Amino acid sequence: MDSIESGIPGLDDLFNGGFPKGKMILLSGPPGAGKTVFAMQFLIAGAIENSEPGIFVAFDDLPSHIRRDMKSFGWDIEELEAFDPPLITIIDGFSDRVGLASKERKTIRANVDSLLITILDVLKETGATRVVIDSLTTLSSVVKTPEQVRKEILTLSAILGEQGCTSIVTAEVRGTPSAVGGIQSLYGVEEYSTQGAIVLNYVELPSGEFKRVLLIQKMRGVRHVFGWREFEITENGIVVYPDRMVGRGHLFTSLGSSSLLTGSS
Repeated sequence: MDSIESGIPGLDDLFNGGFPKGKMILLSGPPGAGKTVFAMQFLIAGAIENSEPGIFVAFDDLPSHIRRDMKSFGWDIEELEAFDPPLITIIDGFSDRVGLASKERKTIRANVDSLLITILDVLKETGATRVVIDSLTTLSSVVKTPEQVRKEILTLSAILGEQGCTSIVTAEVRGTPSAVGGIQSLYGVEEYSTQGAIVLNYVELPSGEFKRVLLIQKMRGVRHVFGWREFEITENGIVVYPDRMVGRGHLFTSLGSSSLLTGSS
């Protein structure tokens, strides 16, 4: 299976060199886990290292705030937007939600039809191959049942995959953020509807120290390491440490040999 580099140092060591090309990856976690940084880093890496145009759909914050926040990592989004065609395009799905007049070139309402029409339009303009939707939770907030949420995810995944896009969709979780286990997606169907699923979390060790951790729940058709690994949010973005496993409240350095090939669930 063809793959593309994630752009997250250390992450690709956990699953044979990168994300499966043309697939949708769910990135879930509690507030403050690093989902938006992770997702934007995926786009930035493609744009800067491979000149791959990317699309960032912002449902949870103003695009101007996202540009400002990303500068703390040395990422100048406006510079990448200024290319012709743009290497990064931000679609504003936040302003309409809160009743603000958008200043962005591309705006949408929080529904799948509006999203797909606009994304396909940007794909034609830019030839984008990487897409981020931040967040799926907000996009799905207007539907009433888990079955509808699953249908929306499958529709997005199929159409974006048909266009050759590798995509990340972020989502909130429910459960206990401070525990290594005990968390699941908000609607309970998100993990089953995407081809890959990664969880970001934070845990408190017996010493009282907090660690950020990452788990590859599944990566369909790709052999991957299974188990929580430590990561940090540095001044240059996210760095994953493949040899630092976190389990049962203890931190120890041993990558081990455990891996699995995810099936169809």
